[in-house]
Amino acid sequence: MSNQFKLMLLVLLIFISTAVYLFWDMGEAWQYALSLRLKTVLGILVTGVAVGISTLIFHTIVNNRVVTPQTLGLDKLYDLSKTLIIYIFGASTLFSLNIVADYFISLFLMLIFALMLYRFIFRKVADHNIYFLLLIGLICATLFDSMTTFFQVLLDPDEFQVAAYAGFASFNFVKIEPLILATLTICPILMYCLSKLHIFDVMALGRDHALNLGMNYDKTSRTFLILVVLALASATALAGPMMFLGLLVLNISLEIFKTHQHKVLLPGIILVSIASLLIGQLIVLHVLNLKTTLSVIINFVGGIYFFWILLKENKKWQLS
Repeated sequence: MSNQFKLMLLVLLIFISTAVYLFWDMGEAWQYALSLRLKTVLGILVTGVAVGISTLIFHTIVNNRVVTPQTLGLDKLYDLSKTLIIYIFGASTLFSLNIVADYFISLFLMLIFALMLYRFIFRKVADHNIYFLLLIGLICATLFDSMTTFFQVLLDPDEFQVAAYAGFASFNFVKIEPLILATLTICPILMYCLSKLHIFDVMALGRDHALNLGMNYDKTSRTFLILVVLALASATALAGPMMFLGLLVLNISLEIFKTHQHKVLLPGIILVSIASLLIGQLIVLHVLNLKTTLSVIINFVGGIYFFWILLKENKKWQLS
């Protein structure tokens, strides 16, 4: 089966999932339900593109199937920022905060953290010890998570509920303003990445080979890292944190498309990401009746898949 045929099958799956999600069990107030579901589908499309781009670029730089941008603690930083706003200024401030300001604050914090991580850690260990990089990411994620929990415990029950809900990804009520801002952020990134597919192919060879081919690897990787953070921050600000989504869609894409060519991998991982979010939201709405959020399903499936990957790699290591 050719890769082009696999891409067509994924597009067909997305069309079918979208149609089922939009038009199944609409009820009497079908116009209101359709408007809400259309915004949800648009939010899923933008988020799927953002997660696909950020995950694949990061995989190209790091060249590891386990380490994703989410494992570096960027999502946990988002949770911490929301909790700190509630703790310092109160939940009413979070609700009254301008959506545009909230969006850019999230982008700014995650971008600053990523640049600091790159400056002091990433550039020094990425090519030498990938497990150390993963360890640093897990430490940062654990630190942010512990700080979030600490400040949440100090909140009153009502504000705690608001802070806890901010940490779950959900497409149940997508707001139009962050959707527009995320779209304006993601579209230029997507166009830029489509024009740099040959650069990604060279970077995937590794730092030494890329340098031998005349690439300014450090400058290029820093530029792409900024794009990774902007894309991931846009997705997080739009829908909330989804820790295992990148890991899930990356490994599924690499299993489906047995190639190193980014002209196939980039559209492939975007389609897999969109399909995964659509199917997950379909389950949330029509099977679970909105009794849970999409992040719970993503993290449950992704967590099991993560342990399966670790066990499989450990088995290969023992056999070798």
